[in-house]
Amino acid sequence: MPGVAVRFEFGRYMTAACGYYAMQVIDIKRSHGKTFVVGRGGSHHFRTPYAQGHSHPFHVLPVDEWPYSFARPYATDETVSVVGQLCTPKDVLAFDAQVESVRCNDVLVFPYAGAYAWHISHHDFLRHPHPAQWYLPVE
Repeated sequence: MPGVAVRFEFGRYMTAACGYYAMQVIDIKRSHGKTFVVGRGGSHHFRTPYAQGHSHPFHVLPVDEWPYSFARPYATDETVSVVGQLCTPKDVLAFDAQVESVRCNDVLVFPYAGAYAWHISHHDFLRHPHPAQWYLPVE
């Protein structure tokens, strides 16, 4: 159509599915009728969910090891919000997500983290360490 321009930013389309963000569950808290799964990490590593204003999909990777003598916190068949360890209400990666089971020390894996996720994050917020990054060769 005359006078209509189509712009397409193909970088995200090509790279988003190439990356994953993984974080260890360090606590499960219940407050005001809601369950919060707290991860070792958050929006200072993976800012895409907050920046895009959405609840990011994730998978629970079970880890059977529990090295502590106290009871292992868990959530079963619940609706949860996944939050990071920062002291800001903006540190939310997923909300109103149904989980079958999640326990402290499990790992949450967020797909579609290959575009902008790290690059738009506040890397040195409160001096938390940077996440490990692994690049796998494509054959």
